Amino acid sequence: MPGLRVRAQDLVVKAGRLTLIHGLNVVLEPGEFVGVLGPSGCGKSTLLRSLAGLQHVSAGKVSFDGVALAALSQDTREKIGYVPQDDIVHGTLKVERALYYSGRLRGLSGPALQTATEQVLEQLELKERRKVRVDRLSGGQRKRVSIAVELLTQPQLLFLDEPTSGLDPALEEQFMDLCRNLARSGRTVIMSTHVMQSLNRLDLIVVMQSGHVQFVGAPQMALGYFGVTNLTQVYHLFSKQDPLQGAQRFLASPLYTTYVTSRMARP
Repeated sequence: MPGLRVRAQDLVVKAGRLTLIHGLNVVLEPGEFVGVLGPSGCGKSTLLRSLAGLQHVSAGKVSFDGVALAALSQDTREKIGYVPQDDIVHGTLKVERALYYSGRLRGLSGPALQTATEQVLEQLELKERRKVRVDRLSGGQRKRVSIAVELLTQPQLLFLDEPTSGLDPALEEQFMDLCRNLARSGRTVIMSTHVMQSLNRLDLIVVMQSGHVQFVGAPQMALGYFGVTNLTQVYHLFSKQDPLQGAQRFLASPLYTTYVTSRMARP
């Protein structure tokens, strides 16, 4: 099952007179595990919602495998999963029943629903918790249930908005490993986060500041680009940097050619 190729060209998102995203260009390849990073309020969630078609785009284009977002077939739309920051599963339901009802709402029934449920329980390591109420699970386990709901229909593209928020470092590492495995199974996984640990699990990062893209590339390349020893220090750098100047600097860098221009040129 190949993942979807996501392409955003000259993307602008506004809320009234406020511009939330300024002319963003990015291509995310099938099967990549991508992180959208940056401080609170930088536009991470707005970008994910815009790419997923959940938020109005003021200008620019978003396409999946070369097909414009507005022209996507219903079948392709059903291949796109989105998990918001807040839990999307009713807390009083047991895990197994929550997946059952979610599957029915998505058009699954009978053996197909049973098979899909067993697969996601196995994939997300929830089999031993299947009879436990959702509100009695740990934060990390509840997030897994939310992802399991989206995985029932085997999406080719999965958006995760701040999925590691509130997790301790050990659980955060486990969760990042799980997401990486989801990408390795063929789907494209895009997550927003302000956490700077475990970034070595990601294939690509998009770093944002005040709606401006400051960096796109492999995580290990960001250290040299920003001149820091760890990516947490980038937040301190942003507190002293003008967002537009940072965006212009990246636009003129060789990394922009490698990770943006070259990708945009591919069919």
